[in-house]
Amino acid sequence: LSNPQEATCSDHGKPLELFCETCDTVICVTCQVRNHKHHEYDLITDSCTKHCQRLRECLSPVEGKKKALKKVLSALAEREGEIRERGERVLEEIHEMVEEMITVLRQSERKLTEQAKRITDDKLKVLSEQMKSAEMSLSLLEDVQDYMEQSFKTGSPQEVLKSKKQMMERMSEVTEGINVEELHPKEKADFVLSKDIKSLHHIGDIVTYLPTARQQCRVKKIHLIAHAGKAVSFSLSMEAPGLSLLCSLVPVGKGHKPIDTTVTTTSTDPGVYRIQCNHSTRGAHT
Repeated sequence: LSNPQEATCSDHGKPLELFCETCDTVICVTCQVRNHKHHEYDLITDSCTKHCQRLRECLSPVEGKKKALKKVLSALAEREGEIRERGERVLEEIHEMVEEMITVLRQSERKLTEQAKRITDDKLKVLSEQMKSAEMSLSLLEDVQDYMEQSFKTGSPQEVLKSKKQMMERMSEVTEGINVEELHPKEKADFVLSKDIKSLHHIGDIVTYLPTARQQCRVKKIHLIAHAGKAVSFSLSMEAPGLSLLCSLVPVGKGHKPIDTTVTTTSTDPGVYRIQCNHSTRGAHT
């Protein structure tokens, strides 16, 4: 603090050596006699010591707030580290999950490829055997036809007539031994890939428990209530932007435990959830 002798009264030009407790102001001796005669006052140094002590006592809540805020900052920093660490771990889990899915997909690819090749080879083998039979039958028919045409060209009428019966029997034998219907393709190109990749379009969600989630969800309609034994199911249409629905039914009244529920989404109506619960408590539920 500055030396009290340095400050002087603006009215009397004398040092401000006193402090009026009643008026809460510094005064000189002339001020005390004229304007503060019956007031409580003390030497300015003594008053300063006393009030400084009071001010220090007033600092106690400030110190308490400072300590509390330091703890809060420490907790915030710790939570920040936890969130960052958790975020990195979730990213690792996503990567690991995708790698596992890629491995499974590669295995499925090899399995489907082997299956497709096996089916293709089996069908081609049957067709190959049919083609060999058809080619052999065609060769026999061509041989018979060539023999007869050659006989017509080079043989005399007598020779043709003599061998007529033999040629007829040979033609009959060859043609009867060939069943053209059996040589039609037995196999068809009727194998296709049956795709089942619905789960790949949605492989997971990042679920968080937001304090404002309840405020963001708004029930629009409840319908299609159905009873199946003790189970009750109903369709719940609600707006829940960007959130995964976590639902529980709680009986009205204190002390009741939540009822187990199963929540599933509908494939045709986004934002519509189907809820099934097994309850053992009668009455209204929320």
